[in-house]
Amino acid sequence: MKILAIETSCDDTCAAVMENDRILSNVVSSQTNLHAKWGGVVPDIAKRAHQANIEPVVATALKRASTTMDNIEVIAVTIGPGLAPALGVGVNTAKELALKHGKKLIAVNHVEGHILANLAKNRNGKPEREIEFPALVLTVSGGHTKIILVNSIGNYAVIGETLDDAAGEALDKAAKLMGLGYPGGPILERLAEDGDSGFLELPRPMADKKILDYSFSGLKTSFYYKIKDWPKEKVAKNLHGLAASYQTAVFEMLLRKYKLAIEKCEPKSLMACGGVMANMTLRKQLRTLARKFKLPIFMPSKKILNTDNAGMIGVVGYYKAMRNEYVEDVEGLDRDPRYKI
Repeated sequence: MKILAIETSCDDTCAAVMENDRILSNVVSSQTNLHAKWGGVVPDIAKRAHQANIEPVVATALKRASTTMDNIEVIAVTIGPGLAPALGVGVNTAKELALKHGKKLIAVNHVEGHILANLAKNRNGKPEREIEFPALVLTVSGGHTKIILVNSIGNYAVIGETLDDAAGEALDKAAKLMGLGYPGGPILERLAEDGDSGFLELPRPMADKKILDYSFSGLKTSFYYKIKDWPKEKVAKNLHGLAASYQTAVFEMLLRKYKLAIEKCEPKSLMACGGVMANMTLRKQLRTLARKFKLPIFMPSKKILNTDNAGMIGVVGYYKAMRNEYVEDVEGLDRDPRYKI
């Protein structure tokens, strides 16, 4: 089964072609430079860029997979969660292609895409992963931070999530306060490598052991008040320490709740996904945690599979196709910015 997958939930225009759960092509057109001067994603700018990029991105994905729309059987598209103007471009494109070419259509949840990125294979069918369920997933990006119990593929229970900022968003905002670029997470990671994690004393909100939810707004606010009166020269001189202190606080909060969830749920496997999982420090800390519980942990095998991409949407499309979960009313399909998993 050949699947064309489309993802436009935020600021990356993405298309991929799948052969079942194997990725034949996975094209991402980034808008980072367009949003950098604003310090974050501007929905209207994102929409216009998606509109300009979606056709060439889809064409490139088909070309790299050495196929055409005639050979595509199914179209899978992200309908949410995400930015409404951005989602609309992908959904409308998928609908137009499905109606024009007579293809089946599958609606995909973006967060499920991140989870199943762990099952994505290359064109040679690697890596082959046998994940034992139930599995406990930590999904962390600029748009969402959740702990999800996966009872089986397609059967999910959110047991913890952020009550305000996502972890990736909190990292980006701290970088902005420090006068760094966007996206800030990767910049903080580089600076933190040579910094003292105890340089700045910061709180760890939501310490209650009975609660699995996160809150990063208090940490962000505390960081703001700690440095708001510092002259630019002082901030610049202490970038490494500031980055290390803040990143450490965010990651300690992530792992504390995840550890508590492991103790409560007693899963057979662990999984982690989302854009922040590109951070090597966090990946190392998660592997250490997994070893303590003597559990296998799975993370996307390639960096592109951590961040937004259409390959992960195609994997969801494949499993939904196996369950015959197709959109019945193609014309009536609409985006859902708050789509729950």
